[in-house]
Amino acid sequence: MKRLITRVWIGSLIVLVFLSPMVCAMDGNAVLNKVDEVLSASTTSVASATMTLVDRGGQARERGMVVWTKHFKDKDDWSLLKFTSPAELRNLGFLSLADDQMYLYLPAFDRVRRIASTARKESFAGSDLSNDDLSTGKYTHHYDARITQETETVYVLDLDRKAGSDRIYARVRAWVDKERFTVSKMELYEDTDKLWKTSEMVHEQIQGYWTPVQITMKDVTKDHTTIMKITEIAYDTDLDDSVFSTRYLKRNVKVD
Repeated sequence: MKRLITRVWIGSLIVLVFLSPMVCAMDGNAVLNKVDEVLSASTTSVASATMTLVDRGGQARERGMVVWTKHFKDKDDWSLLKFTSPAELRNLGFLSLADDQMYLYLPAFDRVRRIASTARKESFAGSDLSNDDLSTGKYTHHYDARITQETETVYVLDLDRKAGSDRIYARVRAWVDKERFTVSKMELYEDTDKLWKTSEMVHEQIQGYWTPVQITMKDVTKDHTTIMKITEIAYDTDLDDSVFSTRYLKRNVKVD
């Protein structure tokens, strides 16, 4: 009897040992939630950046910008972007708030325009980034995720747009670092499941936060590329909520 009990106990222990990795394994939505947490890890950030547009012939146009962001753990982040150069784009701005509220400021007309859901696909200032790409809604609010591939270092997620979401990409494939929960690459698909864009990201740890210091977005249907590079960033700065308003959106930016 004692031998039988011992064998049963050992057998149960072996089963638990082999099953424990499965029990502890993350599913796709848990991984996606970690990605959102990394993206919103700081309280605020102020960044200077360049946006370079490269056409199929290799011709490049560069723009300068400043981006203010306020992060939240339990709701969508807030973000304000203002161009600083070239002169014809200076002060053009984009404001993204919670619940998919997005606003565009056109300095030539001194006018703030609320971006309708029908305009989410529109290119932002001639770049490969759409109005939708600049929105700050968390991935978990708009997509369900499943792990389709896995290596020792990477999760490959397939994100399917939730019913009722107005995100422009019906499906997204994302490569997520298992240790950092940063995304190194994304494939973005149209409603017809045709590949529309690709995005590649380079991350560096700045002030303890994993930061996408370079984002390369390519529209494969147009063979056109936009490269966003952060040249300077400060985290956890004292940003008043008034920064994220249509009134502030109309303010002129200082140019050094």
